[in-house]
Amino acid sequence: MKIISICLLACVLFVSTAFKVDPIKSVRFDKANTSLTYHMSHPMHEWDGVSKEVDGVVQYDSQNGLIQKVALVAKVSSFDSKNSNRDSHLLEITEAIKYPSVSFVSTQVKDNGTELEVQGKISFHNITKEISFKAQSKTVAKSRVITGAFILLIEDFNLERPSLMMVKTSNEMKMSFSVAFPVS
Repeated sequence: MKIISICLLACVLFVSTAFKVDPIKSVRFDKANTSLTYHMSHPMHEWDGVSKEVDGVVQYDSQNGLIQKVALVAKVSSFDSKNSNRDSHLLEITEAIKYPSVSFVSTQVKDNGTELEVQGKISFHNITKEISFKAQSKTVAKSRVITGAFILLIEDFNLERPSLMMVKTSNEMKMSFSVAFPVS
């Protein structure tokens, strides 16, 4: 009887470890419902440039739904400000041929389900800076949608601020995002 109990216990332990499901899942962004926007201002006007071509991955714990890590990338040329001259000038200023993308990789994510505190590194124009920001989270149908914003200083990325009529834009560039990914 003792041998049968030991064999049964060994079988249970083998089955539970052999078929253990890793709760950490990696999923790609839902590109149709993900965007990255920059907002800039000049004393004469303000404008936004939007990229709907954002690619990224989220790693989350499927047991509790909490996000562990996130990474994203967007081509600088994918931002559309609804003004082709301004967009062309942006590509020149940012040297988009030489430095074609902007990317972000988290180093720490604190997720309480409805709000996230994110720390990470953003790379733009061949310069990497540490940033932190808060984001909001909500579940819509079978997707999780994360929205938020943060401020970058243009000159921190070794870029000349655009000017109009010899007056430069603000050094602050507000970045906002809406990221969606499927959850099961």
